[in-house]
Amino acid sequence: MRVLVHAQHLSGVGHHVRSVEIARGLAEAHEVFLVDGGRPVPRPPASREPERISLPRLARGVDGIQPVDPARELGNLLAERREILCRAARRLAPDVLLVEHYPFSKWELEPELTAMIETARGANPRLRVVCSLRDVCRRTRHESPGAEGWSERVVRVLNARFDAVLVHADPGFTRLEDHFEMAGRIEIPVRYTGFVSEQPGLASAGRDGGFVLLSTGGGAGSSELVLRCVDAWKRLHAAGAVGDRPLVIFCGLFWSEIDLARIRLATAVGPFELRPFGSDFVAWMAAADLSISRAGYNTCTNLLQTGCRALLLPDPRMSDQLFRAQRLAALGLTNVLAQGALDVGSLADAIAAALRRPPPRHGLDLDGVRGTRTLLESLSPRAARTPATVAGA
Repeated sequence: MRVLVHAQHLSGVGHHVRSVEIARGLAEAHEVFLVDGGRPVPRPPASREPERISLPRLARGVDGIQPVDPARELGNLLAERREILCRAARRLAPDVLLVEHYPFSKWELEPELTAMIETARGANPRLRVVCSLRDVCRRTRHESPGAEGWSERVVRVLNARFDAVLVHADPGFTRLEDHFEMAGRIEIPVRYTGFVSEQPGLASAGRDGGFVLLSTGGGAGSSELVLRCVDAWKRLHAAGAVGDRPLVIFCGLFWSEIDLARIRLATAVGPFELRPFGSDFVAWMAAADLSISRAGYNTCTNLLQTGCRALLLPDPRMSDQLFRAQRLAALGLTNVLAQGALDVGSLADAIAAALRRPPPRHGLDLDGVRGTRTLLESLSPRAARTPATVAGA
């Protein structure tokens, strides 16, 4: 098949990381093109890479989407993006167009997405347009319901422009109807791929245990939490509760220079190690005695993949994190500390308790890359091979 993947991260890095994993898995057997139009995110090397379609870069600011390059004007940038996408759709005439998260969110990009879909259908009438969706899908703070309503708009667009929805989750963990009240009005197939899990690969943490890992993904707005965790670690270390373990802190990709300076100062003395946001994160998690983190999709699938003990501190600004954290805790797979209990004393107690718990064991499906590929092959009339049955589909 020829597959065009439209994925646009605006705030964090999660959507990009998941989409890259899917595109790389598809590229093992198919011709794959990946749209790249957000801030750069370091990724580990892979045996097969999709071809990138570079767009002028966007990010989300306090007033909505904005150019990453401050010299660019937003209207002209959006018009240029739309033209590049339509030109690519005409040239490639893809068999499958995989669109990440729209129409459940990313409404700011609707003009370019609609134009791309219509152009691709004109170039290939047998095109299949598929929505690529994470496990927990709820209205975010960026979508204003309007007169039509959020759910109604999502259903209308799905039924009019899409051919299927792929939910990147194990249906035994959660299903679309747990979060989307109008799931029963979706007229196109909804299928579950399993979780899309990044593999540790060949990278090494350079040590085998004896440390605790602290991370916040992209890190926007999380520097205060990191500083509280640093104070909690100092308290535990002074009490002899964590031995000589260091706290290894992976810096947020989008931390400001002020954030970095404050955290460097706070960790200048004591058992701490700062590491840049990088492509070896999963290898470090696999070797850690404990991971302390937010509860984003990719971090949680990393935890399930590596079997690392975890303390989750879900970000209340994110519509998906609290449910995911609480569900993992209910399955006995993690410890969770809610936003209202993030004082230094509570953090120290929670870290000590999480270190005492046994490593998690589960039977959740983490083969979402294979599941996505198999389901897309079953949808496309130009599939390279007869698809196998996907558990939970």
